Amino acid sequence: MNDYNKTIIDMEKTKNENPQMEVQLDELDYKIIKHLQQDGRKSFTEISDDLNVAVSTIRNRYNRIIDEKILRIIGRAEPEKLGLNSYVRVMLSIKPAAKMKEALTQISKLSEVSFLAITSGKYNIEINLMCNNNKHLLNIIDDINNIDGMDESRITMYLDVLKWGQ
Repeated sequence: MNDYNKTIIDMEKTKNENPQMEVQLDELDYKIIKHLQQDGRKSFTEISDDLNVAVSTIRNRYNRIIDEKILRIIGRAEPEKLGLNSYVRVMLSIKPAAKMKEALTQISKLSEVSFLAITSGKYNIEINLMCNNNKHLLNIIDDINNIDGMDESRITMYLDVLKWGQ
């Protein structure tokens, strides 16, 4: 199971335990998060110097926002440099709805899946796939098309990604 799948499972557990859970953040928390979005390896000392607060304050705030799963520090690799040259968005329609949970479980096990979401509208699942090449992509699409309940799909190839989200 990859980190992405573990995160989804952790999020589902958190939602199930307390679906109304809302975390309160103040201005300092947001400033710390902004620093870490720019450089997840930035030291607490650098952040504390820039924000003019004690290192212990940064450390305590950091630990809280990590423990409360508000922030997750990850390394983001450049897909092309890893040989992942086929990047696509796939919209899926799974019918009947009773087959959704099993379809999501199967899709989440695919290592090529970099994003997985339940959506509204004609398509009820959105995924992003990162594959080595188009042949690899076709094999994964075949796997997805064989999932029980798979009704319809729409595939959009990303030709050039100009900005990645934080």
